[in-house]
Formats: sequence, structure tokens, C-alpha cells
Amino acid sequence: MYTGIYDECLSATSPNEKLRGKYCQMFTQVIEEESKEKREPLSLTHLSPIPRLTPSLRHANKEPQTIIDRFTDASVHYGTCMPDVCSEEELFLSVNLQNMIGTNMIALVSCSNEEPGPHFTDADVGFTALLTFLVVLIVCSSVVDIFLSYTGNNVLRKGALRYLLVFSAYTNLTKILQVNPVPSPGTITCLHGMSHQQGTALFITANLLDVGKGEAGLVAQTITNGYPSVDTFFFFSGLLVTYSILRELGRRGRFNIALYFIHRFIRLIPPIAIVAGMMATVMRFFASGPYAIIWNTQWQRNCMKYWWKDIVFINNFMYEEGDCLAQAWYVAVDTQLYFIAPLVILPLFFYEAKGKAWLLIVTVVSAVIPAAIIYARDYPPTNLMYGPEGSSEYFKNIYLTPWCRAEPWVAGVWLGYIFYKQGDKRLKMSPLLVTVGWTVASLTGLLVVYGMYSYNSILHPVPYEVMTQIVYGGGHRLAWGAVLAWLVLACHNGYGGIVDDFLSHPIWQPISRLTYSIYLVAFPMQFLLAYNLRVASYYSYINKIIETVGALVVAFPVAVLVSLMAESPVMGLERLLLRPGPRPANTRAPANNTAKPCNPPEPGSTELTGGRHNPAFIPENSVAAGQKYHAVEMNSEHETQKRNAEKANVTPL
Repeated sequence: MYTGIYDECLSATSPNEKLRGKYCQMFTQVIEEESKEKREPLSLTHLSPIPRLTPSLRHANKEPQTIIDRFTDASVHYGTCMPDVCSEEELFLSVNLQNMIGTNMIALVSCSNEEPGPHFTDADVGFTALLTFLVVLIVCSSVVDIFLSYTGNNVLRKGALRYLLVFSAYTNLTKILQVNPVPSPGTITCLHGMSHQQGTALFITANLLDVGKGEAGLVAQTITNGYPSVDTFFFFSGLLVTYSILRELGRRGRFNIALYFIHRFIRLIPPIAIVAGMMATVMRFFASGPYAIIWNTQWQRNCMKYWWKDIVFINNFMYEEGDCLAQAWYVAVDTQLYFIAPLVILPLFFYEAKGKAWLLIVTVVSAVIPAAIIYARDYPPTNLMYGPEGSSEYFKNIYLTPWCRAEPWVAGVWLGYIFYKQGDKRLKMSPLLVTVGWTVASLTGLLVVYGMYSYNSILHPVPYEVMTQIVYGGGHRLAWGAVLAWLVLACHNGYGGIVDDFLSHPIWQPISRLTYSIYLVAFPMQFLLAYNLRVASYYSYINKIIETVGALVVAFPVAVLVSLMAESPVMGLERLLLRPGPRPANTRAPANNTAKPCNPPEPGSTELTGGRHNPAFIPENSVAAGQKYHAVEMNSEHETQKRNAEKANVTPL
């Protein structure tokens, strides 16, 4: 890779200024044949006619050959400066790469020169108009909110103006940045820190020649095998949706299925729409340099064409031809699990014994399905062992399918049920149980992350055993969910020690409330920083740490803007429009349920999540992802008072 000096090329002019510089790039890419045996290996000696390219590859021998052969989408490119009167076709013919590199490669040429000004499309104008409208609405509502706050006029605040005030940045920003040093007793405070830690992923955009070296280290295994971070948010999803449904049933005796689905759509779609619209339109104006062509020819065009996949939550099934928000696959999978959640959770309330047996069957099946697919198709235990060629099939049939990602979600369902049964009492554990629990959980977590260390080598792959293939491939996500269940259970009941002190620190609260927005904008911000580079970025731990921290610092204020435009106002409108009137409490409880009836938060409120804007989300994210979750208010005010009055009343475990 040799990009040249982009800015110097564009600023170059002839003495009479009739000729200006045009920056061009030559791309060479491997053609994927029907069979590996039919494809001739690339010989680096074929690249010798390109004098400026060979010095950067001259020191390499077998390793680059191996990587280029395994990564069939690997490309080599270099930049050159041409007079602006020359066309791309003329440059391609002059270099005549087809005769230099053989028949198993293709060559592409792309040029760019300095334009007098940006060219706006109809989509650019429409999206800019939408953002302008939202900004004006937020500013006006903030001014009104500040005026009413200082004058103390609560009469106007309760009238029709309340529909305008939900857009107030003055109030919404205060809620987002609020820190509660002493949280209420019913809050699972460790989820604040867990959502932040798991949502911070190191997305390595390394030079392909360094990938084989970087992934081999034990330290790098924490990053390269960081896929359990996404599973953490699936676990959170199962926990929250289970507890909220059971508590709703305990209070009302019935379940509003229509409101359940409406709540999901109106909470998740607006932020996705804003971010996808930004990527499809105006974001290209912020990318310039030799790598900007990748944004303009791939991400921007994909978003213009495939944005609708993210809105309807099916992008995990239709990703091959292209997508817009690559990270939104998680939101789709989580939403699909959210749709089937009532089928798994409702039996726990109405038919408790049979419901637990049904949940046990679902748990076993969730582990058997991925194990069976991995064994039948002879996939490795994890996709880290694949290059992109084989990874596509693994992603399609394992990584992106809800039936293969349900294991940690089911573990969250179990914990949500346990918390519901626990009610307002604290579990008492013996010192031996606490010691054994933390020891087993720690060892299991380490095995999940580092257990495949000896196999994860691209340059020197090691054959894996069938038992490893089945056990790790089919059970590591369930094991990770069990580790998380113990961590949350122990921390919430006072057995977390220094771990709980760190995860429950109030500093994580504002970041936790922005997890969904950060998850959505983190990738675009990383892409934007990468595509504005003037020179190649080479892999090193320090570089990747700096790049990741920089991307997160940039993503945070952008996430605040997205939240103020599309999260907080929607939450306020939902609370005003969809909150039902008060109903009499239902005293019915399921058979053998020792938990006392409790008062769930009204739909649209944030009591259950301690201020979280998207209680059903595991953006995730993810990744993480995305992703992502905020702390969960497990008890109403009435329950909190009872807890304070019955501190000595504990349930032995």
C-alpha cells in the first residue's frame, strides 16, 4: 500500500494554471474462483513492474503470500498523481496491469480532483431539512422549558405545552448526565458498568500483512476473540424483558401484547433512522483523502439502497448483497428474540412448574442447534479461525441467526425469573457457595475467551478436535451467559466485592444511558476517522488503543445529539400518549409463587431501568456492539420501603 501525498497532488498546478493535479489510485484484487485448486497462487514477483509498490513488499516472502491466498478479498493499491486532463481509462491502459499480474487478479482505477463545491442531492436536502426542523424544535422547547423553570409556572407545563417540552434539551440533557451517588436499594447498579465495559470494543482496522502476527499473541486474544461482548447484551435483553413481563403480570394479571410490540418499534427505529440517514447523505461531506473513495463507493451507496433493512429488523438475513449499518444486525437478532419472548416467559407465570420445564427444554435446544449445525457443516468452533472466504458461511448460518445466538438470552431469562421470585428479599449465600461461585465463574469466563487460543492462528492453523468443535461451538455462549448470571446475582445481593464497587461506580451512569446511541454511531465515527487518513495505518497495540479511545471520544457527543433528537423525545411522547390510566391491583399470583405482588412501572417510564431510555435494547451494543444496558429498578417505591423495614429478613440460598 502506497497512497502518496494526497493534498500535495490536488494543490499542484502548471505555471499557467491550465492543468491541475488529479489524485488516482490503482487497486488490484484477487478473483475468487469456483475452486481453490483451480486458482493459481499469486506470485509477488509479478508485481515487480510496479516500482513504487515493490519496496514495501520486498521484505515479505511467505507470510504475505499466505494471507493474500487465504483472504481472497485482499487488495493492494497505490496512489499516483496525474494531470486532470487524463481520464481513468487512459491511466488504466497506460499501466496495463492485466499483463503484469496474471489472470487471477483484476485491476481498478479511481481518480478524484478538487471540486469547486459540494454537490447536494435531493436526499441531502431532505435529510438536512429534517435535522434543521428537529434542531429548531429542540431549541424552542428548551427556551420554553428554561422560562417555565425560572418562573415556576407549572400550570402551562401541564397543558398542551407538555408535548413540546419532551424535546427540551435542557431537561433531557440533565437526565442523561445525572449521577446518583447513592442509588435506590432496588437498582442493579452493576449493569451500568457492565454495559459500558462490554460496549467498548476494539475494532481493529489493521493492515492485512500484520493481522497474522497481531492475532497470534495472548494479549490480542482478548480483542480478537471478543465476541462474548455481544452475547453480554443478549443476556441483558433476556433478563430485562423477563422481569418486566412477569412483574406486569403480577400487578395486572394480563399482558398487553400490542403495547409490547409498539414499545419496541417506536423506541428503536428513530435512532436507527437518524444514523442511517446521516450515513446515506451528508456524512460523505466529512470524508476526504485517499481513502474517502471507500466511503463514497461502499457505505454511502449501500445506505442509500439498503437502509430499509435496518428499519424492519431483517438485515441479519439479507446482508450478503449489502447493508447500511453493519452493527445493526444485533438489533435485528435481539428484536427477533424479543418477538418470541412471550412464548417462553408467559408459561412461567401461569403454569410455573410446566413453564420451568419448558424453559429448560428451550435452554437445551438453544445449545444443541448451533452444535448440530457446526458439526453437520464442519464449521470450526468459532469464526475467528476463518478468513473472509469461509467466514461468510459461518456468519450466515451461525453468527447472525437468532436460533444460534439465543443461549445467553435464555440465561438472562432464567435470572429474570429468579429476581422476580426473589421479590423484595435479599438472597443469603454461605461463604463456601460464594467462593465456589466466583471461582467457577472466573475459570469458565477465562476458558470462553482464551480457550481457543492455540487454534486461533491464520498463518499456522491447527486442526481442531470434533469434541472441541461441538462443545465449544455449541456451549460457549451458554457458559458465558451463566458467568454473567452469577456476576449479576452476586453483585446485586452484596457478594460482588471490588468487582461490584467498580461496575457500580456512579461514573458509568451517564455513559450507560447513551449505550444505544453510542453503539449506533461508534462504527460510523471509526469509519470517518479511518477514511480521513492521509497515510496507511499499521497495526500496533498502542495505535489501536489511541484510535479506539479517539473514536469513542468523538462518538460520545454525537451520541448525545442522536439521543436528544431521537431517543429522549420519543420516550417522552410514548409516556404521554401510551401510558394507560390507573387500574386496580391484581392479587392473583401464580402457583407456588412466594413473591408478593408488586407495582410495575407504567409503559414508557424508566423506573424499571433506572433512567434507561431503551430497556429492551441490546444494541449493542454489541457488539456490542453491540449494543448497552442501564441499571434495572427491580422494586417500586412501595417495595423499597418494605425492603428498608425488613433488612433482617433474608432468604437463604
